[in-house]
Amino acid sequence: MKSEHRVLTPESVEFVYELGGLGSRMLAALIDHLIILGLLLAVWIVALTIGAFTAFMLLPVAAALALIGVFLVNFGYFTYWEWKWNGQTPGKRAMDLRVIDDRGMNIDLFQALLRNLFRLVDLTPAFYGFGGIAALLNPRQKRIGDWAAGTLVVRVRKRVMPSAIMAPNEKYNSIQEDGALRSRIRSLRLAERETLLQLCLRRNELEIDARQSLFAEAAAYLEERLEIPREPFLSEEKFVQNIAAVALAEQETRGLARPLSAAGRR
Repeated sequence: MKSEHRVLTPESVEFVYELGGLGSRMLAALIDHLIILGLLLAVWIVALTIGAFTAFMLLPVAAALALIGVFLVNFGYFTYWEWKWNGQTPGKRAMDLRVIDDRGMNIDLFQALLRNLFRLVDLTPAFYGFGGIAALLNPRQKRIGDWAAGTLVVRVRKRVMPSAIMAPNEKYNSIQEDGALRSRIRSLRLAERETLLQLCLRRNELEIDARQSLFAEAAAYLEERLEIPREPFLSEEKFVQNIAAVALAEQETRGLARPLSAAGRR
């Protein structure tokens, strides 16, 4: 049976996230640590090369720089990727996993840093010994770093196509025809695009009052954020759907891997 994490929004809308399994999390960690091992090897090769080309006169300096590099790789790898990649590292992305805030929000830099500072504790006495035990002993499968940062690891849905946002019989999108408007939509941050995507994908699961309220707020935000006026004949929901479909289509056109995803399921 799959484990789930439920989040109730202030609008009384419930979202359900599927927790990442320990097996897939361990495989993701293994991938990441193999990448780290390669980076550490590269750091020492560069340091030794510098020392050799200077007749070992600068070897102490190169060694000091290598130690700094080792520190940055070990402590910065997970923090950087989880912060910049919306809760994912290369290993997590390969295993369709993502770190989120307990409230279902994207993690911030402080949470990414705190979560990974405690990785030292989780890694002892062997490969995620304490972290694995902690995850086994609680229903949300949190390691010690997750408890400290208020985060958890969830499974990510497979990528979706623009047709999942708009019904096939709703093909006309006036925004799609305007190159200037499309360029403004490209300025949306990843977190903003994912929020729009989740709202559009789950619109049929929402109570009518909550649905109308959420789409009205989203439409007002997008009108101000992108300086795109909503045409009088477009409802707030259709306006948001149009923008979300363009955002996803633009990402597909640019050929980025795994363009957008919605964590969790209902």
